[in-house]
Amino acid sequence: MRARRLACLLLAASTLLAACGGLPSTGPVVEGRALGEVLSEPVRVVAVGPVDGASQEAIVRGFLRAGEDTDETHATGRSFLAPQSIDLWRWSSEDVVVYDGDLTVKKVSDDTVEVSAAGMARLTPDGRYIEQPVGTRVKVTLGLTKVGGEWRVELPSSGFGLWLDNDQFNRVYVKRFIHYVSRNGRDLIPDPRWFPIGTRLATTLARAQLSAVPAYLAGAVSTGVPPGTRLAVNAVPVTAGKALVNLSSEALSADPAARAAMWAQLTKTLSQVASVGSVSLAVDNTKLELPGGVTSVASAAELGYDTVNQTIFDTALLRTGDTIRRFDPRYVPDTQASKRPDLKPKDGDIARIPDTWQTLALSADNKQVAAVSGDRTELSIWRATAQTRTVAAFATSLTRPVYDANGYLWVAGSDDQGDDRVFVLDSVSSDPNATANPVSTPWLGKRRVTAMAVSADAARVLIVTTDRSGGDAQLGVSGIVRATNGEPQALAKPLQQAQSLTRIQDVTWLDPTNYAVLGQVGASDPMRPWLATIGAGVDGTREGIGRLNAVPGAVTIMTVGGPRGILIVTSDKRVLARAGSNWPLLERGSDVLVPGG
Repeated sequence: MRARRLACLLLAASTLLAACGGLPSTGPVVEGRALGEVLSEPVRVVAVGPVDGASQEAIVRGFLRAGEDTDETHATGRSFLAPQSIDLWRWSSEDVVVYDGDLTVKKVSDDTVEVSAAGMARLTPDGRYIEQPVGTRVKVTLGLTKVGGEWRVELPSSGFGLWLDNDQFNRVYVKRFIHYVSRNGRDLIPDPRWFPIGTRLATTLARAQLSAVPAYLAGAVSTGVPPGTRLAVNAVPVTAGKALVNLSSEALSADPAARAAMWAQLTKTLSQVASVGSVSLAVDNTKLELPGGVTSVASAAELGYDTVNQTIFDTALLRTGDTIRRFDPRYVPDTQASKRPDLKPKDGDIARIPDTWQTLALSADNKQVAAVSGDRTELSIWRATAQTRTVAAFATSLTRPVYDANGYLWVAGSDDQGDDRVFVLDSVSSDPNATANPVSTPWLGKRRVTAMAVSADAARVLIVTTDRSGGDAQLGVSGIVRATNGEPQALAKPLQQAQSLTRIQDVTWLDPTNYAVLGQVGASDPMRPWLATIGAGVDGTREGIGRLNAVPGAVTIMTVGGPRGILIVTSDKRVLARAGSNWPLLERGSDVLVPGG
């Protein structure tokens, strides 16, 4: 009994002491963190300076490793440099080399070394991530000289940026999106960039948002920010979750519509900083107001602006022979027992198209199907309630067509001069003689378009091209330049993507910033689906982490909803559905039709 009492006393005492160091019993009530709030406290990396007596290789490796230091002055890294090289270290205005694996340091002479590594990407000063082909080897020659009896690095006379391995890069930089406005609506179009992580991220993002529309979106989007507008002070303070963006006087030239767009852009972009809950604008320290006296905006949606998400579908159309029927694209036999959707035909469904017409595409409203003839010289449009329309011949070697959300039908082919062009057709025009018109693509040159996918916001297209022999496959994202009536007129010069793939078969959007692509890394590799992000490279091409299983004979790829809803059709007419990294058989057919595909 005595031992039991002692144990109880000890328990009570420990509970009392724990309470003393736990919740306070006095003091003001303050607002805590929101439920589910994402914390993004950056890991602070502090570099180690040079050690007396260090070898040439140790000094070189120490200098390169010091580039990871989150101190904005990079004082430690500069301590590895000879005095005449300090101004040549331009970590904020030269490319960042992102490498994979270990560095190799090879002595070239008594006072020179060559550093090399497996190149993964380059990051430009404006935050553009340029993926490097697998097998790329990056090299730099560095000099060494004695300063006070210790080895120090001499940089190339042309200047030097940062070299970071992939893990270091992801500790120092973060991918965020700058937003612009669609020409014919209130949709926000995301533009990916990479920025240094740190306390000034909000300031960096705001400054980037004030910049001009990038070249690959030129003419396709606009910005509410008047030309010449800049930050009035070199900081965007965030107080109690409220970010104040103080702009220069040029911002006053924005009319009410442009002011709302500018506010929406800045709000959407700054909301990617965890500490920002709302955004206020000011001009030369005088706060701006929206109609109704609103001075702070929590989300772009409050102003009627937002990004356009891909639609999730519970059914799609399957073509077998000349028959088309609805099927459940998420039901894999013997793997799940979920309730199946209604597979009855919907109003407007086309039930039959002769199998002499191939490579089908379904309009966004489900009302029509486009098809290309077997010899790839004719384009036809099929409707359930109207006569089939065959479009007047305009090109040969036609690609698989694709619809955009505005009802325009896209297809590429060779014109009567033998030049490869991109064509669009107003598929909802009341004119039965409407023809397919070429859009301006001077950047295409002698290259050939093999596949296209239009984003849900109808402002961008993912476009696959090759040389005339079918080699040198390239994937780019290009802005769609439209006339005031919405008709596509041109494609801006694409921003290249997926440089790690040597062959690209097909591509599809997954959401406003991500896509899936069928491709190969090496010529002898099997065809494989890859997941990728605009401006961030292809997942798994090097380390294999997150890599999806190969699908030999894969021909087309599409999605019925994000990365989990990916479907693949093979050359032997198998329809495969994604299940983790695997591709079980779902159905058999030659075409899967998803609205807007």
